[in-house]
Amino acid sequence: MLLLRWCGFISVHDMQVPFSEETLLALSRFRFVTVYKKHDAYVLTLEGSRFLDAHFEGLPPYVKPTYREAYIIRRLRISRLLLAAYRAGLSVFQTETVSLEQHGAFYLTSKSRVKGMNPWGSTRIAALLRLGEMICGAYYVESGIGVISLTDEMNAMNNSTAQFKDAATGLIFTGESYEAVLSALSETEERANFRRITYGDVFRKLQMPVFLIPSNEVGARQLCMMIKPDYRERMTRLALGSAGLPPPPDHPEWDALYQGVPFVMAADMDFHRINAAAESAIASGQGPIYLVAIKGQEEVLRKRYKAEGLVQKVFIFSREKPEVKAALTLYTPSDRQFETAKGGVIHVPPIPLAHKSKGPA
Repeated sequence: MLLLRWCGFISVHDMQVPFSEETLLALSRFRFVTVYKKHDAYVLTLEGSRFLDAHFEGLPPYVKPTYREAYIIRRLRISRLLLAAYRAGLSVFQTETVSLEQHGAFYLTSKSRVKGMNPWGSTRIAALLRLGEMICGAYYVESGIGVISLTDEMNAMNNSTAQFKDAATGLIFTGESYEAVLSALSETEERANFRRITYGDVFRKLQMPVFLIPSNEVGARQLCMMIKPDYRERMTRLALGSAGLPPPPDHPEWDALYQGVPFVMAADMDFHRINAAAESAIASGQGPIYLVAIKGQEEVLRKRYKAEGLVQKVFIFSREKPEVKAALTLYTPSDRQFETAKGGVIHVPPIPLAHKSKGPA
């Protein structure tokens, strides 16, 4: 119910991944949620919102659902990323940007796009995520999604994250899959107004880290890994153990040397860094390089790099290792009764049953 309060609309298919059919059916019988059939998506009802307000403090204001097509589509898109972040263990129920001080915080920019105040203007940053020592602005990217003003986007992000002096900044491009995002990034468009450019041009122009993170289970595991401040070093050690050697000081774009070959922890899908590592390895006569990735990423990396001769082999993290399994395990909602912050429980009346007759139950 809180997820719906934050997102507005979440598809039935997406909700059925972390939550059981019994749970969702119970919420429907209580009339706390309903399904908007045109988009097959759950929506929080007024009764459901009143229930949340009675038991939680500091919630974002209840907003009556708007059934404009463009609005619903935007909400459904960002809900997929929020659900992936929720499954990865990120703290998604944030109402202020100051929450980004803590690792693993996820802030929807719609929480500050309120009547009379909108620091984001017409920019398309959907969320800010605190991943390790970085704060990343997230964009949903798909074919035909349009163009953006890179200057306006960067100004809005810099203004909103200026208070976090010690945090580096990066971007996240999310979508249904890696293939869908890469397809969108390959698009070009001839425009008379060069102030607005495609996401593909943004990707090619920026020097800052740009992480590709799909809004699915693989993306959730990727986020789960990236919460830790030292995730690259940690995951490299899990992959190589004592077989890995530190990279040369003049090659910070490599994570280790394995059997004398530059080794890169590629599971964060930062293609700018992978490109730099592969090019410097070949220039120094030590390439092609090795990569290690999460299961579900390997085909994308092989297709992109092996054909060009930049990568020798793509290894996959072994989920049989307890440490790797722990690092990539997704959050599962508890099936126990919900407990409040003070340790109490919420009592509700019995679930009303549907009856064919109009007489008393």
